[in-house]
Amino acid sequence: MIYRGLWVIAPLFWTLLVHAEESADYRLPPGIAPSSQSIELRIDPASPTFSGSTRIELVVEETVPRIGLYQQGLTLGRILLSTDGRRRELQAADGEWDHTWLADGKPITRGRYVLELDFEGTFATDSLGMHRVRFEERDYVFTQFEVMHARRAFPVFDEPAFKIPYRLAVRAPAGFTVVSNTPVEERSESEGWQHVRFMQTPPLPSYLLALAVGPLDRAPLDGMSVPGFIYTPSGRAGEVGFVQRYTPAILKALESYFGAPYHYRKLDFVAVPEFAFGAMENPGLVTYRTDLLMVGDEVSGATAATVLSIIAHELAHQWYGDLVTMQWWDDLWLNEAFASWMGGKVMASVFPQYETELQLPQSAAFPADQLLSAKAIRKPVRTEDDAIEDLGLNYSKGEAILRMMEAYAGEAEFRDAIRDYLKRHAWGNARAAELWDAIGDRAGREIVDIADDYINQAGLPMVSIERDGRISQARYASLDRVPPPRQWRIPLDIKYKHQGQVKRLTYLLDDEDGKLKLPRDTEWVFPDAGANGYYRWKTDPEWFQRLLQDSDVLSEREKIALLDNSQGLLEAGQLDIQSYLAAVQIGLADPHPMVALPAIEAMLDVGNRLVDADTSEAFAGFVDRTLGVRIDGVGLEPRQDDNEAIRQMRPRLLRLQGQYGSDPVVRKAIDAITDRYLSDPANVPTDLAREALRVSALHGDAKLYQRYITSYRSSKSEDQKSTLLSSMYFRDSELVRQRLNFFITDAVPAGDATLGLAGAAFILQDHAPIYAWLEENLAALEAKLPSYVPPLLPLGMQNACNDANLALLREFFEPRGEKYAASLEKATETIEDCIRKKAREGEGLRAFLGQP
Repeated sequence: MIYRGLWVIAPLFWTLLVHAEESADYRLPPGIAPSSQSIELRIDPASPTFSGSTRIELVVEETVPRIGLYQQGLTLGRILLSTDGRRRELQAADGEWDHTWLADGKPITRGRYVLELDFEGTFATDSLGMHRVRFEERDYVFTQFEVMHARRAFPVFDEPAFKIPYRLAVRAPAGFTVVSNTPVEERSESEGWQHVRFMQTPPLPSYLLALAVGPLDRAPLDGMSVPGFIYTPSGRAGEVGFVQRYTPAILKALESYFGAPYHYRKLDFVAVPEFAFGAMENPGLVTYRTDLLMVGDEVSGATAATVLSIIAHELAHQWYGDLVTMQWWDDLWLNEAFASWMGGKVMASVFPQYETELQLPQSAAFPADQLLSAKAIRKPVRTEDDAIEDLGLNYSKGEAILRMMEAYAGEAEFRDAIRDYLKRHAWGNARAAELWDAIGDRAGREIVDIADDYINQAGLPMVSIERDGRISQARYASLDRVPPPRQWRIPLDIKYKHQGQVKRLTYLLDDEDGKLKLPRDTEWVFPDAGANGYYRWKTDPEWFQRLLQDSDVLSEREKIALLDNSQGLLEAGQLDIQSYLAAVQIGLADPHPMVALPAIEAMLDVGNRLVDADTSEAFAGFVDRTLGVRIDGVGLEPRQDDNEAIRQMRPRLLRLQGQYGSDPVVRKAIDAITDRYLSDPANVPTDLAREALRVSALHGDAKLYQRYITSYRSSKSEDQKSTLLSSMYFRDSELVRQRLNFFITDAVPAGDATLGLAGAAFILQDHAPIYAWLEENLAALEAKLPSYVPPLLPLGMQNACNDANLALLREFFEPRGEKYAASLEKATETIEDCIRKKAREGEGLRAFLGQP
């Protein structure tokens, strides 16, 4: 009983405190806070509109002229404010930032109040807010309230710091399933309608409320510490066997790590058609794209690893993000970083066969973070666009920083600090600084300063080590870029070889330069032992060459980091293309498939960005010679003795050989895989099919394109539909136009509509046909997309390594307004860097390929 009472009192205290400290015009003013909210909704998925009423209990700390809350696109009806048995009717006035101000011209004095509002709205169709979906001739309603979309469904104090209990009730047609965050408390039926009242939630921010209504089927999630089900669209519950089988182990691993049970009354999953994101961590009702849950009973390779990683990510949020919530959106980065980092730990411990620890988050972060236009991951946020900008860095850079901090602090100390933090702030809000303080209490205060440097500054350092032990840092920048000066406190873990022995030292570089105690006859230095460092590095060129030849002494993770750093040196003009490709060849020859895989990706990148018509034939010969032994070793088709590493490598090996090689036997085998998949998808693993489909499309004609479209329209498999949408890499200009038109039809979910545009930009050397299509169809495309996507469209066109495409990008987006400015700046910088690299390395590439 006391525990339940703390749910109500503690969040209210923190809400008032936070708003007393922090006020801005884009946030609601301090001094007024909700303590609980009840919401009654009338929902018929067959109707385009909904209606409802809400009752909000308020605390007013001082006399104010008006009450503010959030709503977007709703029509408000009666508005009543009550206290001590007295009622007054308020009028609504719209303000900026989706604020609605409620007043009657009289002061609202200090005290406790009840605010009641009636409202009506129209269901969204862009996968955000409370949105309506038609799937297989049936109608459904789902919700997606992050980042700022609860306000589309009902009037609400739509800020993360307002963390309160909610009580939800729904009137819906009888016979439909209605589910929310908590179990059903009461259900009744009358005149063809059902009334479903749910148990009160524990304290939640509004963005974590969730609801699903429609003809849903379900399958049990057994073996967990709480009851659970997986809800799917009608008739599809038999497709979730893989997720049913492995989810309990993920939850158990998280409960063990945190030293605390899952805190909510149930754990349901929902497969949502037309989902804008991959998944959403709503406590008690986690939502996922259909192609993540409905994958059947047996899945392997990268698809299996992706599904399990996303489930682990969302369930990690149940502690970090749900139990303890950010106070404002400027800490969204930590919310996602923590879940990604924790998801990685679960994958390594529960599913080691996928070797996901060999996927370096810093490798994913560096290309975006090295841009001079990049922003710090902790940045001011006023709007949804602010929150979404550089969103990918929230996951990748944030996870990489947490990995580096864990390595510096020690695994046990880091875990205990997180447990301390979660206990201290359970059911409330906290800032990132409070997490660092908890870690500092366990591992030393310098970790707070290290973290501060990395989260509040954009970019990454370049660490240089000389033969005499001198060490220095500067901000990393691509070739010919001159970044503003910047400095970090950098925890270095260094391997070096001396007299035939590999040794190790640690060093905190907390100034512009310093001095390492290295023996005079050191043979080589590897400045990223464990591969957890968030920095680029360079050493003496002779050391570097010795390290490459001696790389077998490194761990698999370190080998991958070595190759990735070589790419960074190439981008910065610190390593020539011949030396880089020599490093790639070493990676390709490594016996471990997961070490060879990044080298395959590096070759694909070279082919995509640096190879042109003059070098394509010579590059094809290089690909054939380099990959032949590897292909002979693993084959192009699945084998019974395949391990998960081979299953993840083979599809990308096939893609590299098929796209850039010239072996007709391989090309024929790829087309045979494509034909077999289009005839019977169950006969080909998804990962292999996806790459075969892409390669076949590159050389495909109108007849093959029509087979893809026919297969997509006739398929009942969400996995197959997703695979086909991501594989239509047809180059013929007429097929490009048809494909782009197809992606804005109702046949394609809103969240997938940009795949056509980005895929065309990735494959075509000349982007003119794409911009010609955009001139006619931009409005239709943007009308279909979720609201956060249109400002990001220039990023989808950044795979354009020539002056003509850069000019097209600018000519199209610059006159079209400020909303594109941030992403246009990043896309422009990315293309300019690629053009410079191509010009610098062209002669060296030709020499390496043996071409005069």
